[in-house]
Amino acid sequence: MGFDLDGTFLKTHVDYSRLNGADLEVLESHGIPWEEIDFGDSPKRPRSPIREWLEANGRGSEFPAISSEIDDVFTSIELEFVHEAVAFPGSKECIPAIKSRGLKVGLLTRGSKRYAEAALEVNGLSDAFDVVMGRDHSEYDNAKPSPVAMMEFAGELGVSPSEILYVGDNMTDWMSASGAGAMFAGVLSGSCRESDWKKLDPEMPVIHYAGDVLSLLRSLYLG
Repeated sequence: MGFDLDGTFLKTHVDYSRLNGADLEVLESHGIPWEEIDFGDSPKRPRSPIREWLEANGRGSEFPAISSEIDDVFTSIELEFVHEAVAFPGSKECIPAIKSRGLKVGLLTRGSKRYAEAALEVNGLSDAFDVVMGRDHSEYDNAKPSPVAMMEFAGELGVSPSEILYVGDNMTDWMSASGAGAMFAGVLSGSCRESDWKKLDPEMPVIHYAGDVLSLLRSLYLG
């Protein structure tokens, strides 16, 4: 059993307007014209085009430090209001109930692991999950929406992706899960409405809150 963090398991306050432009600001501070970089059409800007531009311009050795600087800025923005994180109704209660059925429970977020652990600690959930995995688990471009994130998550849980039911609130969650062959349930606590989910997959189970997955497990998978 896997959960997304922001908008799914916890209601959090992150300044996404700053977060979404932080990498470009770092590039500009290093004299890198980001408008010359082709980031493609992914819903989240990949990091590899930055490395490719640097290598093409004789600055390839700078990539590790610049990438690390971007990560640090991302995490600092995420942590700014982490004390405001609160669990959605039923989130806390569903974890022991799921574990009582003999299932492992993990958290897979596009946020940093440090941020995820801080948000969980605020809510007294530091030891709730068997696995907590963030975007910094491996290469940045392996993070959601890449299916690699879900495959690595499955590996940490010791299962195959097809054995995971993953609960998320936006398209990047669905892209990672479906691309890896995991089962997916969409929640209505984030940015997607039921009609949005059904456009992606008419058969997708949709629940109001992450905690409602208990009834879903009973009706669809566990009986």
